[in-house]
Amino acid sequence: MKKNIIIAVLSLLLMISLGYIAVEQEVFSRTHNNLTFQDVYNLKEPSVLYFYSDDCKYCVGFSPAFEKTSKMYKDEYHFLKLDVYDSNNTQLCHKLKIRSIPAVFIFEPRNKMVHPIHPYYYNEQGLKNVLDKYMKKRFSKQKDGQKV
Repeated sequence: MKKNIIIAVLSLLLMISLGYIAVEQEVFSRTHNNLTFQDVYNLKEPSVLYFYSDDCKYCVGFSPAFEKTSKMYKDEYHFLKLDVYDSNNTQLCHKLKIRSIPAVFIFEPRNKMVHPIHPYYYNEQGLKNVLDKYMKKRFSKQKDGQKV
């Protein structure tokens, strides 16, 4: 009897915690227009891909900067946060050879190129500098008639 009660309580706690995680992910997804990588792949504008894990202290430290930057640059870029432990992202992680996290990339959908951002820039100001520089380069190439 005691064993059944303990199992029931643990099951209840597990269901509550899984529900909390789902709610947190849903809130974040709505913030970013519920995009998946397949959606990003078909867009015309560049996207910023952020590979992370909730149990990575560097990811936890960088997430607020990513969130703030994503709000500031929402008109120029699409932002996508991808959990490396989510089975939906496994293939993409292998394709991009994600070996350490956090990992941040700019994805240019017109020519399907991925541009890695060096970890040195994994702070708010560094990320802004990279995004500004990339956008200037992108527009100068468009003016010259080159494919971005």
